[in-house]
Amino acid sequence: MNKNIKKIIAIGIGLSIMNGNVISVLAAEKTDSSESIIKQVIADDNNSLINGQVFSNKSTITLEKIINAAINNSDKLALKSKEIRMYRDKMKLQEKINDFYDSIDQKVYDFPYDKLELQEKQANQSNEFLKDQIADDITSKYNAIILKQMDIVKSKTNLEIKNKELNTVKTKIRIGMATENQLYDKNIEISSLQNDIKAKEDSLKNNTDYLGVLTGLNISNYSLDAEITYETFRINGSTDEYFDNKIDSFFEYNDKMLDLSKDYLDELKDDGIKGILDGNIPQIPDKSKFIGMDQDTGTATFNSSGYALSLIDYLQKQQIFLKKLDGYGSYLDGKYNMEEGKVKIDDARKKLKNGLKEAYSTLLDLENKINTLNEQIKSTNTKLRYAKSQVDIGMMTENNYKAVVLKSEDLDTSLRQLINTYDKLKNSIQKPWILSGN
Repeated sequence: MNKNIKKIIAIGIGLSIMNGNVISVLAAEKTDSSESIIKQVIADDNNSLINGQVFSNKSTITLEKIINAAINNSDKLALKSKEIRMYRDKMKLQEKINDFYDSIDQKVYDFPYDKLELQEKQANQSNEFLKDQIADDITSKYNAIILKQMDIVKSKTNLEIKNKELNTVKTKIRIGMATENQLYDKNIEISSLQNDIKAKEDSLKNNTDYLGVLTGLNISNYSLDAEITYETFRINGSTDEYFDNKIDSFFEYNDKMLDLSKDYLDELKDDGIKGILDGNIPQIPDKSKFIGMDQDTGTATFNSSGYALSLIDYLQKQQIFLKKLDGYGSYLDGKYNMEEGKVKIDDARKKLKNGLKEAYSTLLDLENKINTLNEQIKSTNTKLRYAKSQVDIGMMTENNYKAVVLKSEDLDTSLRQLINTYDKLKNSIQKPWILSGN
C-alpha cells in the first residue's frame, strides 16, 4: 500500500512545465457536507482537439458505458460473488456444527459463526471497492487511448507540414537556393516521422484491443467521447476528520475482525484455557490394579470389563487434554496474530493518512497551475488570431500557420494530461481503497 501512496504523491512532479487551454466555470455542486465540487469545462476557442475528437462516422461510446461493460465483464467480480456465496454456505454449515455440539452438551463459541458473518460483509464491501478500482483503471486506459489518438493526429499534421517543406526544398534546389544535402536531411526527417506514426498506431491498436478484452466490446467499432470536464475538489472543514472517516471506511471490517478476535480470546481466557499448564497429564490405567484372587480356586483373575471401562475413560480424558493443549497453542498464536494485525493496521492508517494529506496539497497546487495556465493561454490564443491575420494578408504562409497551430495543440494534450492527473489524484482522495487495486 505504501508503494501506491508514494505513486500518488509523485503524480504531480514535473507538471509545472505543462500548459493548457482556457477553462470556464459553469456551476458549483455539493456532494455532501464534507466535500464540494465545482464543475468546469474547457473552452474550445482556438480549434483545439481537447473538447472534440478525431472526426469519424463511427458511433460514439462514453466512458460510463465502457466502465459498466468492464464491470459486467470482470472475472474478478464474478469470483468475488462466488466468495460471498461461499461465506453464506459456510455460515449455514457452522449453524449445523453448533447444533451438533449443543446436542452433546459441548460449549459452543459464537466466534466461528461471527467471523464468517464478518467475512461475508467484508467481501460485499470489497466487491464495491473492486468496482471503484475497475472504474479507475478503465478511466486511465480510456484517457490514454484518447491522448494517443490526438498525438497521432498531430503527428500526421506535422508530417503534412514536413512534406510541404520538402517540396519547398526541392523548388529551392532547382533555383540554387538549397543543397542536395538539405533535401537528404529533410527526407530522413520525414522517414523518421512516418516510422514514429506507425509505432504510435501499433501501440494505439494494442491499447484498444486490450480495452476490448477488459470490456468484451469491439472498441475499434466506436469513437471514444473525447470531451473533458474539469471538476475542482475541496474538503469542507477539518481535513484530519475527512481523512479519518475515509480511512475508517477502508479498514472498517479489519477493525471489527480485531475486536471480534479480542473478545473471543478473552472468552477463552475466562474459560481457564491457561489452566491446562497446571493440570495433570492423564495416566494410562495400571493393569495390576485390576488383578484379583478367585476365592474358590485361589487363582489370579483379571477384571477385563473394569479395565476396559477405565481405559475408555483414560482415552476420553486424553482427547480432552490434547484438545485443551491445542486450544492453548491456538490461543497463543491468536493473541500474537491479533497484536501483530493491530500494529500493521495502525501503521497502514498512519502512512495512508500522511499520503492522502500530501496528495491533497498536491491537488491544490495543480489547481493553481491550471488557473495560471488560463491566463497564459489567453495570450496564446491572441497570438494565433494575429498569425491567422498575417496569413490573410499574405505575410505568413499557410504551412507556417499550421506549424504555429500545431504547437498550440500541444497545449491541448498537456492540459488533458494535467486534468487526468488531477482527476486520478482526486479519486484516490475520495476513494483511497482504489490504491490497493493498482
